[in-house]
Amino acid sequence: MSDPRDRPRLAYVAHALNPGGTERLVVDMAMAFASRFRIAVFCLDEPGAWAATLRAAGIPVHGLWRQPGLDLSIAGTLAGCLREFGADIVHAHQCSAWFYSALARLRHPAPRLLFEEHGRFYPEVDSPRRRFVNRVLIRRLTHRFVAVSEDIRTRLARYEGLDAGQIEVVYNGVAPAPVLRPEARARLRARLGLGADDFVIGTVGRFDPIKNLPMLVSAFEKVAKEQPCLRLLLVGDGPEHKAIARRIDEAGIGERAVLTGHRDDARQLAQCMDMFVLASFSEGTSMALLEAMAAAVPVAVTRVGGNPEIVVDGQTGWVVPSDDVEALATVLRQAHARPDQRSRYGEAGRRRFEQRFTFAGMIEAYRSIYAGLATPAHRFVPGTGV
Repeated sequence: MSDPRDRPRLAYVAHALNPGGTERLVVDMAMAFASRFRIAVFCLDEPGAWAATLRAAGIPVHGLWRQPGLDLSIAGTLAGCLREFGADIVHAHQCSAWFYSALARLRHPAPRLLFEEHGRFYPEVDSPRRRFVNRVLIRRLTHRFVAVSEDIRTRLARYEGLDAGQIEVVYNGVAPAPVLRPEARARLRARLGLGADDFVIGTVGRFDPIKNLPMLVSAFEKVAKEQPCLRLLLVGDGPEHKAIARRIDEAGIGERAVLTGHRDDARQLAQCMDMFVLASFSEGTSMALLEAMAAAVPVAVTRVGGNPEIVVDGQTGWVVPSDDVEALATVLRQAHARPDQRSRYGEAGRRRFEQRFTFAGMIEAYRSIYAGLATPAHRFVPGTGV
């Protein structure tokens, strides 16, 4: 490892490091690049629960404590932090971090700025004013643009006023968890109250309205009436947790469902499922989906965002229309009745993951991007994005 004082300095800017897919990527990328760069993480809001993980590894995490609404003072504060840190590259995760990081370059223009978009609003909000500001100012202060799916690239062009030709697509990647041996899987299922003969349908993620968990609960409710062996496993926490728990109780399926809350072993719990379902209204590249595929768990997803770019319908899983409870219920019945098909889809999904969505592949893509930004001969041409 080189002397930390000699390494270029890379700053990540994010909302906060609380449990979530984007936040998980920030943590994992910071750890992966710590041997090549001096890393610091700047959070627009609080540092978050996962800040301790990075701090324990010697990577500083700073909270900027943004005030509600448009807090333009954050740009000045961030500029001062980046100047003090001596940042060479700023990697802004999501639109708000990009906006404030770009404005910070008006005060401190030295760092080169990379914007990465992970997901989009649902429903999308069309703001001509925002597109105008992005085109005439924010875009001109940015050197590289990355989207985590082709769908996100299209939306950035449509709703953020960017040029699709300047946006690179780098799919998220994950390092798969060790595969549970059958006996370990059986023990873990038993601790969750799941029997050996239960058919477990589940998901992992933040309980947020955009994840449309009511669709999954409603589809499960329909099929559970026909199949007494069906069980529902929901791993995660978030603002919709109480509402989902109440919906399950009102449907009379409380004894058939397990809600674990946030779990640090979520990747292992996903392997306890016989089928993984992602019912979201919108997605970029779901980390939980990739982890399920890496473990050869058969998957069903809604035809939104990056989902159909990851799951090939009828080959590596099932793809159903958004918010179509009947379509998902039909897939659940089919998956339960056809174990051979589940096995084929699971193995095909694992192969697709290994070909296109590994953590090493993602890190290599960003290594190349960072190298281009750090090259002394690289000069920013306003308005070109290069």
